[in-house]
Amino acid sequence: PAEPKAGPGELSLLVAVSSAVDKVIAHFSTARNLVQKAQLGDSRLNPDVGYLLLHTLCPALYALVEDGLKPFQKDVITGQRRNSPWSVVEASVKTARSALGRPAQPHLAGI
Repeated sequence: PAEPKAGPGELSLLVAVSSAVDKVIAHFSTARNLVQKAQLGDSRLNPDVGYLLLHTLCPALYALVEDGLKPFQKDVITGQRRNSPWSVVEASVKTARSALGRPAQPHLAGI
């Protein structure tokens, strides 16, 4: 089967994420050792990393996740509730806290 092609909107979302990732990688590529990498990743010592993440990577990821979300998610109590990129973050945290070996799919299936 042929793979679906990304439209111009989807392509621009991917380009934005790719560009942001490239900027973050470039930021860390100046480090010569793990200590320097840790210092470059500490926004108290290096505010540039905070700016890169908060003003380039996070908005690009938010737009990408928001574009692919179903508008509603099934809910046991209310029947359905509005979906948001934040619900993806919440589901990811639940997955990270769950026991090792449990797949992420059950938490993310409704998103």
